[in-house]
Amino acid sequence: MDYSEACEYSTLVFYRENHRKQLYYSWEGDIWWRESPDKPQEKLFSIIGMNATKVLLKKDPEHGEVGYRLNREIGLFCDPETKEILHYWQPGESSPKKPVVHIANRMVQGSLRERKITIPPGKAYITRVNEIPLEYPHALAKDPKFKDYCPGEKFKGVEYFTSSVSRPGFKGAPPAEWARDCPWMPWMKLGYGHPARLRYETKIARVDSFEELNPKLVELVRSRLPIYEFTPEECDEPNMTSILYFKKHFDAYLQGESFPIEETF
Repeated sequence: MDYSEACEYSTLVFYRENHRKQLYYSWEGDIWWRESPDKPQEKLFSIIGMNATKVLLKKDPEHGEVGYRLNREIGLFCDPETKEILHYWQPGESSPKKPVVHIANRMVQGSLRERKITIPPGKAYITRVNEIPLEYPHALAKDPKFKDYCPGEKFKGVEYFTSSVSRPGFKGAPPAEWARDCPWMPWMKLGYGHPARLRYETKIARVDSFEELNPKLVELVRSRLPIYEFTPEECDEPNMTSILYFKKHFDAYLQGESFPIEETF
């Protein structure tokens, strides 16, 4: 291939090429934690996940066209050594076991306006890191019954999306990555204001069919979460997050039910 000239890429090309197609993404990696600032970072879990995604190209009065993405998302916390799906977690030998509330975001959607990216001469691709600061009122902070499940008044974290843009026809770019620095998860029940922090590190790969996802995810979706196999082109539901999912299913958590909770519609 001739890389002697710069190549300009539009972020909407992907949406044009995949408009209304059902797409699948597999992601997996590890979750580390630092229990307190004076302790070393330790591997806590492994994680396997999937996204069933639909992308659309939409007219927009301000930008002309925007890319729109709808996702159904699952993430399963696993033992860091055996990779078996965890249903309970025990932070210490003297601590009680706690139900593991897996990630099951039945809808996450949003739009993207066009941006132009230039691949310089001599390069087949460029890799970029999109760093997204997260700071907002914690959804559990105002209700006293969630005091032991909330790290503080605000959720403070950072997400990192690493992706590559390639020249047409080039297939050798590194895989996409997703990382996240954030407080501990509500189901860990560490007590209000506990300083523990988590670090997610995952690699993402697009697969050609649902059956090519991790077999554990395929089995789970087919048995308990059939709506996660396909993504609608329109959805009026608000975006789901792990914290809101925990809040919604808090009674099931207290009763020790197995997560994710069954969803058939």
